[in-house]
Amino acid sequence: MRSAPSLPLLVFALVGDVQSRPAEGAPPAVVPSQSRGSGAEASKARVPQPGQVPAPARNEAPDDAAWESFPGATAVPEAEEAAALPQLPEVPPLVPVDEAAIPAPRTPPAPVRPPPLPNRVSLLGAQTVGAGGMAVGLALGFPIVSARVAVGVHRRVDVLAGVDSAYGLMNELRVGARWMVLDGGPRWSVGVAVEGSHAFFLRPASVEDRGARYYSGRRNWNVLPGIVGNLQLAGARSPRLFLDVRYLMALDTEPIQGVPLGGLPPEVELSGAFPVRLGAEIPVSEKTSYALTIGGDIRTRPDETDFMPVITFGVVTGF
Repeated sequence: MRSAPSLPLLVFALVGDVQSRPAEGAPPAVVPSQSRGSGAEASKARVPQPGQVPAPARNEAPDDAAWESFPGATAVPEAEEAAALPQLPEVPPLVPVDEAAIPAPRTPPAPVRPPPLPNRVSLLGAQTVGAGGMAVGLALGFPIVSARVAVGVHRRVDVLAGVDSAYGLMNELRVGARWMVLDGGPRWSVGVAVEGSHAFFLRPASVEDRGARYYSGRRNWNVLPGIVGNLQLAGARSPRLFLDVRYLMALDTEPIQGVPLGGLPPEVELSGAFPVRLGAEIPVSEKTSYALTIGGDIRTRPDETDFMPVITFGVVTGF
């Protein structure tokens, strides 16, 4: 009776059968030749058959390209590889540039501003403010501080009012009128003016020695008629020159006798002087001007100086 094969022998037999069979779909293994023939025979033996990958011979370096493409990477044709790369635009050749031929940058044109409006507001000359117009002014200087206002009642006639002060030692209220007799348009004009005033003095005349009366030339009542004129220089904002020549007739209701044993003074003493003023109104806008005045008073009273200088600086504006 034949005995059954043992279990170890069966396992060994199955493993050997599996190793001896090639995998399904795998190329057959290439068995290196065991013969020691010539080189031609060895190279012929290494020629792969269709569907086979040649194996390197003994002591022979492997084909890097073949190994890199193993186990089945497909080679990309050169035309397709070139098409897959991004195409860079062609750069034109550099052309030398002549810097002298490049035009200079143009400067943008300056903004065009409208021409300034002319200033016709005058308070110190013969130019009137016109019907319904008004001009005011303030001036500081020596020996008088003054404020003036002019109101137009006609194209050529203004009513004047103002206050003069010798820094508190004398305060004077003034009213008057200005008439533009000759109208030369915006360039020049000539007229007449008259003002009357009443002055209030801080100290009586009997105790005053070279005080407000001496410096101002005013007395209790004063009348100032005269001629005024102005000349506008070329240009809308150019200075406007003026000239004011008056005669000051002063009525002193507090006269004193300056000579011993001279007897009683009269109740009213009349004296005269010639105030002369010239200067300029310098426009800074359509309605406003700076005013500079220089001049003096030519006195005729024996107990006063022959000439008293006057200088003032102020501002004139219109409404």
